[in-house]
Amino acid sequence: MLSFAVFDDDQPAQQMELRHAHLVGKDDLVVAGKIEFAGGIISCRKPMPDEVCLALQFDTGRPGRLTVRTCLLPDREQPYLLELELARRRIMLFLNKLEEWSLSDLPAEHPAMVAFEEARELFTTALCFPVPKGESYCADQARTARESLMRCIEAGELLAIHNAEQQLAARLASKDATRPIPLPRLGVAVHNEQFSEPLKKVIASTFDFLVSPMRWCEIEAEEGRFSFTATDRWIEWAVRHGRIPVVGGPILSFGPGAYPDWLGVWEHDYDSLREFAYEHAKRVVTRYRRTVSRWIAISGVNLNNGFSFSIDQMIEMTRLAVLLVRKLQPSAKIVVEVTQPFGEHASSNAESISPLLYAELVLEAGISFDALGVCLQMGDGTPGRSSRDLMQLSAVLDLFSHFEKPVDVTAFGAPSIPMPDDGSASAPGHWHEPWTPELQASWMTEAMKIAMSKSFVRSVCWQALYDTEAVPDMPHGGLISREGRAKPALRRMAEIRMAVRKRRVPTFDAEPATSDQA
Repeated sequence: MLSFAVFDDDQPAQQMELRHAHLVGKDDLVVAGKIEFAGGIISCRKPMPDEVCLALQFDTGRPGRLTVRTCLLPDREQPYLLELELARRRIMLFLNKLEEWSLSDLPAEHPAMVAFEEARELFTTALCFPVPKGESYCADQARTARESLMRCIEAGELLAIHNAEQQLAARLASKDATRPIPLPRLGVAVHNEQFSEPLKKVIASTFDFLVSPMRWCEIEAEEGRFSFTATDRWIEWAVRHGRIPVVGGPILSFGPGAYPDWLGVWEHDYDSLREFAYEHAKRVVTRYRRTVSRWIAISGVNLNNGFSFSIDQMIEMTRLAVLLVRKLQPSAKIVVEVTQPFGEHASSNAESISPLLYAELVLEAGISFDALGVCLQMGDGTPGRSSRDLMQLSAVLDLFSHFEKPVDVTAFGAPSIPMPDDGSASAPGHWHEPWTPELQASWMTEAMKIAMSKSFVRSVCWQALYDTEAVPDMPHGGLISREGRAKPALRRMAEIRMAVRKRRVPTFDAEPATSDQA
């Protein structure tokens, strides 16, 4: 049994919402388990005796309400102290990244190192804290460990930003003719609800490419009846007038709300489902193969959300999508997308598989594609998008570098207003403070530097140009409000792109400007 003692003020906690609680095993693979809270103790039951760590959303103080996790821990009768183990994990992560990023010689007076030393001293104090006779832990010990966790997360973010600025500067300065590192390209997803001249001007002046989300539920809302009118207009404008490359897809998406309702009838008939998927993909690629240069072939198939794919069927469906694009448009670049890179969905759905395992199986199957697509969205209540700190964002991208494939960040973003918190297990949390338009722009600044600094990341796409109710994909995560006002993040995006074009690291001392008319 793995268990954790939790304190609230000066006594063991009597209530605790287990938000985004899940277990993670070796190699960052999420494992199924049952997690409960009672009498000040979190109990974790797992199907195997292997060491696991507990991940959950936790109020870390200044860094925000974030999903964090402990180290891998063995079973024992005595509960661990939650705050102490959360802090231990962050200290370990900091030290690992210090070595991995070749920053071991960072001066002791650097803000990241100052904060880390404070965190380590607090952790040592908590570890050796004198507790009352007969007790394993006490509230003051938990409070000290919580302060250590807070300072270590702050240190981790400072380290991640420092590494990003250092690596991005090297990437932008690279002029090696034998192995040139291409500049990261910045794009935006444009949904079909609106089509106007102001939006066209924004796209043409701010982005390197446009993503047309070809939602299956919109194109084939009724079985066998296809409608491309809404998708046509943006693609036609981009090719004929905007002179901007178009990325299409996902062609096949099995994420929540992405596929048509009628497809659910065939949930347990894989052969029929495969035929529908083939016919849909064939029609889409055939229609746009002269205008789309890069395709997101498939997305969300590993989630098993609403379907019951076996692992072999997941791989076969991926192969079908990739080979079809390759056959109909041999020159196209093909992306296989992972929508929930932290993989917490696998803890509650035994039929799903983690994103890392899915990517590994696709590669082992010999499926030939050009890049992995990774969605990095956080800050709303959708599964897999709980708020995390910048060090975790950087670390999860590093995990995908191990596959030796280019990475496209195919959906990147955070909301501009506080997301509803109904107290449920899927509450979104927040980064530093509750989300605002200014905080969205600040998060964009640092998070994009981190993504662009990775030499294997070739493009970053913001999740939506404008807020829309028609697409329930983070409704307030666009760069333009529903009233047509540009958010601070839109101007910040333009400034970041301009800085990259001038081959300099984007840095901003002042708060982003307030919203204005788009």
